[in-house]
Amino acid sequence: MESLKRTLASLNNQTYRDFEVIVVDYKSSNELLNVVNTYRDLLDIKVVHQTEKGLSQAANLALKVARGEIFVRIDDDVVMDKTWLEAVYTTLSSNEKIGGVTGPTVVPTEYTVNRDLFVFERQLREGTSFWRLVGKVYFKYFMEGTPRRVSHWFKSGAFSLGSNYPEALQEPFQEVTNLEACNFCVRTALLRQVGGFDGSYTGVGEYHEADAAFKIRDLGYKLVFNPKVSVNHCPSQDGFFNDRPNSYSRMLNLIMFHSRWLKVDSLDGFFKYVLYLIFLNAYYAYLAITRRQAIQLLAIPGTIVGLMRVTFSRRVFTEYAKS
Repeated sequence: MESLKRTLASLNNQTYRDFEVIVVDYKSSNELLNVVNTYRDLLDIKVVHQTEKGLSQAANLALKVARGEIFVRIDDDVVMDKTWLEAVYTTLSSNEKIGGVTGPTVVPTEYTVNRDLFVFERQLREGTSFWRLVGKVYFKYFMEGTPRRVSHWFKSGAFSLGSNYPEALQEPFQEVTNLEACNFCVRTALLRQVGGFDGSYTGVGEYHEADAAFKIRDLGYKLVFNPKVSVNHCPSQDGFFNDRPNSYSRMLNLIMFHSRWLKVDSLDGFFKYVLYLIFLNAYYAYLAITRRQAIQLLAIPGTIVGLMRVTFSRRVFTEYAKS
């Protein structure tokens, strides 16, 4: 609960004060309520109890009871700059066509070991000659030579980690294609208009935030990156962390998300996507061997099932359209 304490403390230090805090609790101990109770007199805070496990389900519960015009989704391991909410409010107030804003979501060096992607990217940059060669393919082909772009999705299905490094603090205000999952700020009305977060993203629900952001973008609104909307993300190894090795759902979610929003509209895009899926399956097989986690091998059936579902749904839609 130490991370939650830090998050609530940073919310209490915000220069912008007109906000409410909704804590979604899934079967936590009484310790969580004790932590929340220490802030009852300092913050407008409420606890919503979740019975169905899942991050998208938790976000939808919060959305259901939210009263504000801006909906902000963060995790309980985030620490915000004191002017963070002020920057969120100012950004969305400045232009009615801005539907969502994000910013630097910096992972301090000591916490990068808690996320596979950071460990993996470091290995591709600093590892043996073999891994550095693999890194050249990964960074130059799958990430189109710009791996440190902020808040961006590539045609392959990979996404940039640029917002998670300190250099993001020096980036200019700009339009982006992604809102960082734990620094996700949108207009509440728009999020409700697109139906909230899609619970069909399984497992830990990866890609459900990006899916909602793309839906808002599809309405004709801009997603922007503001360097002043800055937080530190200190990933913990509690909660949903233990569900991450289940690569079956991760591959299902990726394929569903890619088919909806990134699509394959060229031969180059086709090869990037197919080779990226093969690359990910090889990566999960590597993890299964080196970590002795057989569950990582579920990426293979996850990929097969995901591609079959996408193919079937498109075929059904085509037949329906013809009729």
